[in-house]
This record gives sequence, C-alpha cells and structure tokens, in this order.
Amino acid sequence: MVNSLSILAMLLSALVVFVLPTILAVIFIRRRGASLVAVGVGILGFFVPQVLIRIPALQWLGQQPFYQEWAAQPWFVAVFLSLTAGLFEETGRWIGFRYLLRNRLQFKNALAYGVGHGGIEAIFLVGLSYVNLILFSMMINNGTFDAVAAPQLGLAAEEIRTQLISTPSYLYLVGGIERVFAIAVQLGLSVLVFYSVKKQESRFYWLAVLLHTLVNLPAVLLMSAGVGILWIELWVALCAGVAVWYVIRSQKQEQQHSILAGSAEIGQNS
Repeated sequence: MVNSLSILAMLLSALVVFVLPTILAVIFIRRRGASLVAVGVGILGFFVPQVLIRIPALQWLGQQPFYQEWAAQPWFVAVFLSLTAGLFEETGRWIGFRYLLRNRLQFKNALAYGVGHGGIEAIFLVGLSYVNLILFSMMINNGTFDAVAAPQLGLAAEEIRTQLISTPSYLYLVGGIERVFAIAVQLGLSVLVFYSVKKQESRFYWLAVLLHTLVNLPAVLLMSAGVGILWIELWVALCAGVAVWYVIRSQKQEQQHSILAGSAEIGQNS
C-alpha cells in the first residue's frame, strides 16, 4: 500500500505546479497590464527548444557509440546537459523577445514571459509525472494496478510500485517546492534576456546562458555523486533568492526611469 501521506504530498505538489503559474499569470495580466501573448510566447520558449528539439536530440545522441563513451565521464554529462539546457532555453527566450514580442518589450511582459516559460516547464517536468504517480498509487491501493497499469508499463511496473511504497512521504513535496524556486529563476533569466533585446546588448544573453548553466551544473553533479536531495534543493533555493533580488531591483529601476521620464515630459510641456 502507498502511504496516504505520500498521496497527499503528491497532490499538494501537483496543486502547486498547476496553480502557482496560473495565479502569477493572472496577477501580471490583470493587475500589471501584462500581455497574455507574452505568457504564450514564454510557453513556446520552453516547449519548442526543449521538448521538440533538445530532448529528441539528446535521445538520438544517447544511441551513438561516441556519445556513450563520452557520457561515461560524470563531469562531461553534467557540463554538457547543463550547458545545452542554457543554450537552448536562452536562445528560445531571445528569439521570443526579439521577434514575437518586439512590439511588447516592456518589463511587465518580461515577467509574463517568465511565468509562461517556468509554468509550462513545471507542468511538463513535474506536474504530469505527479498526476501519473497519483493514479498509480490509487491503483496500487485499490488492487487494480496489476490488471490495468502493469501490462502497459512492462518491466518498469515493479520498480514504480517499489518506489511509490518505499519513498518517504516528505520527498514528494520536494518536487513542488523545487518548481517554486525554478519559476523564480526563470523570471530572473527572462528579465536578463529581455534587457539583452531591449538594450541590444548581447552580454546579457550570454550572462543568462552562463547563469542557467551554473544553476543546473551543481545540481546535476550533486545528484550524480549521490548527495542528498535536500542539499540540491538548498542550492536551487539560493539561486532563486538571487533571482528574486534581481527582479525586484530591476523593477525598482524601471519605476525610477518611468518617474524620471514623466518628469522630463512635464518639464518640456510646461
């Protein structure tokens, strides 16, 4: 039997993953006047580079002998996966701002883009997985798992059953908490790339690629080294804190620029 606390933890994490991006999108759109289009472009900015291009490319590479030989080195895998994630996502972000949002280059839309990007990432990586785990847990507990799910899962069925039964309940909360941190990071990176396009300075784009890589790299290395998941989440939380600080700081600067621009316009008209 799957512990009822485990199922509750899965439900809470899934709720966070699906509801938080929705709440943030409503706040930015209704209260700050951001564009729904920016949220949609943010969704595309993750889905196309990652789901349609990078993940299939990684699956193809995984079948190639030369890559399998290189992948035997943990450092190579960590650096390669982290760097390609940064390159693909930040390039998609840059294309989104440069071409799809070129008439909407406002700070509020940078945040809306980040919500779309981080939200669909959370749903794709965690939300959908947790929905499946909840369904499997309920099947295990009501005795239908072997008849309904196991034939389709094949050899993975017993592994999934063991994982659901033996994993400590609190660990199922980690997925939802991590996505909160990850969305914060995506907001910060979106603001960086927004400035890259708005100010036409490529250094902001490359800084976003570097920071994206540095967020992922320690987490991948710690995971491959078998370090406890809580230490990994501590690193992601630290990155999220820096991202939130950057977003708040940038927002204050934008407000100051707006005030100064308004004062200058009044002075010219008086």
